[in-house]
Formats: sequence, structure tokens, C-alpha cells
Amino acid sequence: MNDENQMTRPIPVILFKTPSPSSSLDPYSQSLSSKSYQPTFIPVLEETYDTSSLVPSLEGGSEHWEGVIITSRRGAEGWVRAVTQSRIGTVASPKGKKKGRWDEVPLFTVGNASSDRLSESSMPPEYIPHAVGYEGDVPPKSAVHLIPHIIDRLPRLEGTYKKYLFVRGDKSTEVLQDELRNSGRIVEEFMVYRTTPRLDIGENINKFRESRRPRPQPKSDEDGDGKGNGQEGKGWLCFFSPSGAEVVLPHLKNPKDDEHGFEDVYWKGWKIFVIGETTKKYFEERGIKVDAVAERPNPQGLMDAVRGYDSI
Repeated sequence: MNDENQMTRPIPVILFKTPSPSSSLDPYSQSLSSKSYQPTFIPVLEETYDTSSLVPSLEGGSEHWEGVIITSRRGAEGWVRAVTQSRIGTVASPKGKKKGRWDEVPLFTVGNASSDRLSESSMPPEYIPHAVGYEGDVPPKSAVHLIPHIIDRLPRLEGTYKKYLFVRGDKSTEVLQDELRNSGRIVEEFMVYRTTPRLDIGENINKFRESRRPRPQPKSDEDGDGKGNGQEGKGWLCFFSPSGAEVVLPHLKNPKDDEHGFEDVYWKGWKIFVIGETTKKYFEERGIKVDAVAERPNPQGLMDAVRGYDSI
């Protein structure tokens, strides 16, 4: 730890994401709260779902598909909603058996969020693709790391590879699809959600600042301005996607005044955590220092990264 004062009070952590299912029950909150950290959620994106393009393919069954690729929890939510909108039972009915059940098709994911959302849903099991096994039961931490797991896998049936069904959002990168196509695979993409910035981000950031505003301490807040804006109480700013970072950074004022790009003195001294390599690349391309990166895109990955930096 950097000072004795911070050893006795929880380290603040702002999670720029929407809690699920609630702030108190979110796995990130539970993990952080148990280990000397004080989490605060500030949602930055809201999603709008449209699964109308996916429903007919779900109802058509799995017969013509090699696998299902879902790389985010929002994508998995889109799958669940599409199943809900479809004619439940069509695939599993005696008449539809030739179409193929979806639980016969492998599911390729990044991290555990996608498969967890599918397994915790109330969908009939025949609509849930079976998660492929990974070495050490640890799924890939990014789309780039997922690629070889797909390419190196033999066709699920004898003969040539069939199409891959890729569930995505409007801001998903093209890296995975491009690599698969360059390897001769066919990928059909279904955009099931769009994300837009929330209108209350700035308001919620200001509320956080106000809730932590200490009484004036003219000589105690080293590197500050005598108003409690110094190093005391500094913590972590946690980003979970490039699109989320793009929305948040302007609210932190970002003219590259210091290594993190924070002109506002309040944020100087705060550290930056990112959930994976794609988000890290976003910051690096803008000359902004990243202090910690999760080895795995999950609560334990965040904990290991920030505690490793803080030497807790």
C-alpha cells in the first residue's frame, strides 16, 4: 500500500458498467467488497435489442450450422430473447427433429459471461448450445485467443465445415470473423443489439464526486488544492469495453495533461484498469497509460489485477 491511511479505509473502485442483476448481487461488487475495496457502478451504455433476424434461424434448427459464437453477455441475452420470441418447441418436436437440436452444436465464447447467461436462463435445454471444453476449464480471454479454438476443431459431422452463427452487437470488432473467413470458414452474423451512451453519465460521475467530497483540509491533501482534491482516497477507474471508454473519457476531461490524460485535478492519481487486450489497445492508441489488465475477463481477473498492483 502507498500509505497507512489507505490501509484502514476501503479503496474506491468505479466500475463503468451496468450491474447485473443488481449492485449488491453483481459478482464484481461481491468480489471487491470482500477484499478492501469499495465498488461503485456507473452505467455508461444502454442497449436496444432487435432479434427479429435471428429468430428464423433458431426456428430452422441447427442442421446447417457448425457452431455458435457469442462473445459477450449482451449477445447471450440476444439469444435468450430470440428463443423467447420463437415458436418454443419447434426444434425439439418430432416433426422438427430433422432440423437439429441446438444443444448438439458447440458454443464458442470469450470468458464465462455468455455461457453463464444461457445456463441461468429458463430456456428449454435443447435451445442451449453446448459449451466447448477448454484446457484447464478456462475459456479464452479475448476474441483473438478464441480463434485457434475454432479453427483447430474438426468438423462436428463428417465432411466439410458448415456455417458459423455469430451473435453480435453493433460495435463488435471484425477480427474474429475476418480470421475465420481467411481460413476458409463461412460466418453468418446476426446483430441482435445496439448500444448507445446513457444521458446521465456526467450526472452520476458528479454525484460520485460529491458523495466523497471531504471537509477542506488545507495542508493535508498533498498534491491537491486544499479542497480535498489531492491523493487521499484515490482508487481505480475500471473500463469494460472500448465503446464504454469512448463515452466516459470526455467526462473525465482528456487533453493528455498527464500520463492518464486527466486535466481535472480530482482524477489525477486514480489508476486505470481494463478488462482485456482490446480495451487496453484503445487506451494505448490514445497515449493513455493503463495500470492493470485482467488476465481473464471476469471478477476474479479484475481482483487479481488490481490487488497485484496494490500489493494487497
